[in-house]
Amino acid sequence: MAYGYHSNADLAALAPGVSWWYNWAVPPDQDAGDYASLDVEFVPMLWGGGSLDQEPPIPEGARYLLAFNEPNFGAQANLTPQEAAALWPQVEAVADAHGLEIVSPALNYCGGDCNKTDPFEWFDEFFAACQGCRVDHLAVHWYACTRDALTWYIGEMKRYDLPIWLTEFSCLDAEDKSVAVQKQYMQEALEYLEDEPAVARYSWFTGRWEATPSIDLLGESGQLTELGQLYVSAPASCP
Repeated sequence: MAYGYHSNADLAALAPGVSWWYNWAVPPDQDAGDYASLDVEFVPMLWGGGSLDQEPPIPEGARYLLAFNEPNFGAQANLTPQEAAALWPQVEAVADAHGLEIVSPALNYCGGDCNKTDPFEWFDEFFAACQGCRVDHLAVHWYACTRDALTWYIGEMKRYDLPIWLTEFSCLDAEDKSVAVQKQYMQEALEYLEDEPAVARYSWFTGRWEATPSIDLLGESGQLTELGQLYVSAPASCP
């Protein structure tokens, strides 16, 4: 799942059905405790260019490195494809120093204050400017609310011929964002994602979010919401 501010009790509640999480930063949450003993993997992220100013303290046991977060958004990492490509040797250096596989910048459609609106245009220009760069996985975000829309988006992302990580998704684009709507979409999305071989990993957004609490997987510390219970109990297609 995509969430920061975990308690150890949160991770214990999620562990039966959640195998990994990230929090848009290099270190895990201060209160996450001994998450490795729960068999929940943490994946560090180099959120933006500023993350490269000093050698990041990659946590022990990390296997992957997530790169820039929504760089086409002015309010997020805010990097043009060419700027991201220029920084990529530093991303590779961090990954190489710690033996990590690299996940691409995470892209979505941008609705305002964008250097690129279309994620496909951003990716096309990034890969053109970064020929020979090492990118092992492709990260994407998606907030539409139907299985058909998600299937289309993932299908289009297959053009880059990389394992796909859907690192943020929930139903935020619909007028009705109720728990009932989230549950229906989650069930449909998970059935598709578990059966889609192009998708290597996915993570629901999010644990707790005041702006739209109907998407929350967590209530009080260590307690799953109705949606969280559905997420944790959903069947997986493989171990």
